[in-house]
Amino acid sequence: MVLSIKRRPASIRVFVLQAIIQNLPRAGTHLKALLTRHGLSDARIGNPNARVDMRDYLEFFEDAARTFEDPVLGARLGFALRPGDLWPIGLLLMQASSIGSALSYYARYATAFQTATTFSVQLSPEGLMCSYKVHDDIKPKSLLRQDTEFTLACICSQIQAAFDSNWRPLEVHLEHTSVGQEAALQRIFGAPVRFGQTRNCIIIDPRDADRQYRVEDREFINILNQHMASVIAASNEEVSATEQVKALISVRLGISPVELPDLASEMGITPRTLQRRLSEEGASIRAILRDYREQMATAYLAQGNVSVEEISAALGYAESTVFSRAFKAWTGKSPARRFKVGKQ
Repeated sequence: MVLSIKRRPASIRVFVLQAIIQNLPRAGTHLKALLTRHGLSDARIGNPNARVDMRDYLEFFEDAARTFEDPVLGARLGFALRPGDLWPIGLLLMQASSIGSALSYYARYATAFQTATTFSVQLSPEGLMCSYKVHDDIKPKSLLRQDTEFTLACICSQIQAAFDSNWRPLEVHLEHTSVGQEAALQRIFGAPVRFGQTRNCIIIDPRDADRQYRVEDREFINILNQHMASVIAASNEEVSATEQVKALISVRLGISPVELPDLASEMGITPRTLQRRLSEEGASIRAILRDYREQMATAYLAQGNVSVEEISAALGYAESTVFSRAFKAWTGKSPARRFKVGKQ
């Protein structure tokens, strides 16, 4: 019998919030009142690796835009961030050999510092599409505007810092409406911005993504990868064993084993201890892996531009037929059918 997983609220690492706060304009009484309204005390946001509830973060960001009377605050702050503001992932991006390689690192580690979101990089007829989505269980959608524009702007700014200050995306697509900010956002991104689209994404010229800028220092990158994994798995009272395992699965799936002994080793505990902690939380490796695979498969298929073979590989299946059988067991439908429907 597979036990059900006790879900914890979606969360984001404090270091993201710290980077936003440090770059907010007109600091002082306005900022202090803003932080107080949202219960963001020094104690709560002092540890960069701690977590805050995703909804608290989103509500804070939208309130900040109103407080400072800047409807494109998220995009402005995204371009203000430096690589060092983004935890070790910023250093990884600076070490990547190409824009495409940097984006692959970002996609792999995004869920390590922000849950209930999906970031994917896929080739489409329009170009290399880098999509960002906050999962549907976070509502209302009006809470997502500043975070979405911030995230896409942050990716662009990191690419500029790591590779070419003159680089610009081909286009920026946003699911939300413009509310009169077309011109402002186009100036910030330096590219056409289209609203009311089916997904939030930046579109990159594949030639830009493939261009080699440097030789990667593999030893340094391996150190950063190990550090990332250790921080994810570090003992933290705010993070359950279930959440730690899910974060590690998001990092390792498709590249490294996600068996009980491997995950326990990353967390610095014995397999028996990990199994006991998960059991106490009503979870299991099998259930967490299944839940994560189903969630990610559904998100990829909803985009309509990711093939069944690509999804199968990303989710760690040896063959696409095995993934197809699993997906049909979850949903009663074939992923190939869902893929065709999504493309229409």
